[in-house]
Amino acid sequence: MNKIESKTKQIFYFSLIVFSILLQAGSGICGKYAAMTIQEASPFITVTNIYYLLSLVFLVLQAIVWQQALIHYPLSYAYPFISLVNFVILFCSAILFHEQITRYNVLGLLVISFGILILSRSLGEET
Repeated sequence: MNKIESKTKQIFYFSLIVFSILLQAGSGICGKYAAMTIQEASPFITVTNIYYLLSLVFLVLQAIVWQQALIHYPLSYAYPFISLVNFVILFCSAILFHEQITRYNVLGLLVISFGILILSRSLGEET
């Protein structure tokens, strides 16, 4: 395999992680839309809501894509990227739902991400 093919494969494999992040964020966003469109809480109304169903589809696709990514990357490398879902959700909550982003939201995301980074580094040293 030449360098170009190798680099192309690396980009494709890494794009699986990125796509997994976007699918997981999409599921959360659809879940919010589902909650906003349901007038009364009942199991039947919830499971027939198009946004709820789309949220489930995104979760199933995310699980499949994530497993494919893990074929090519160690979990200790891939997992920290999942914390990026929190950033995507926070950004989308401000843009799509006009929710306010506070300094505590940002600080919380940084603490979570830093903690996951430390954990992933310690897992990497054990292997």
